Amino acid sequence: MKLSRRQLSYVLLYLVSLSFVVVIVHEASHLLAALTLGVPFADLKLGFYGINPSVTVPSWFIGTPRLIVYYAGGLLPGLILLFTYLFFWMRRYHRLPSILNWSLGLVTLELSVIQLAISYVEGSYHEAYIAGSLSLFSPTHILIYAFMISAFFLHRALCPRSKIRYHSE
Repeated sequence: MKLSRRQLSYVLLYLVSLSFVVVIVHEASHLLAALTLGVPFADLKLGFYGINPSVTVPSWFIGTPRLIVYYAGGLLPGLILLFTYLFFWMRRYHRLPSILNWSLGLVTLELSVIQLAISYVEGSYHEAYIAGSLSLFSPTHILIYAFMISAFFLHRALCPRSKIRYHSE
């Protein structure tokens, strides 16, 4: 079963739109965590590292609060997307098992897992994450790819393609 051109355009539009929103929520989560933990807005640096948007906390902000800010970026959008997958896309697929619903669910789960993996890597291995952020084959990116592959197989188990029927959507 293949996506029609129209369905593929829906999936791509959904991927691009959701990715844009995820980046905004990711960086806003860093920012809100830092502000909540007492960093004055004037001390935060908003900018880009390569092509990646970033929020940089001041050097005096150390210890556990700093780690919370690192983890917060991917955690919030990852959890939002995971709940969207579990409570919207999985249910929708099981009510109407179509290739479009299957694909949109997969995109949502993959973006969720990417954000959760980034949260883990950013918090646990921050220096390695920053050092490898400009390379697609850094050890931290390879770990994220492993999470993505696992998510694909999880999605196939939760939403088997054998149930897909053709529907006009």
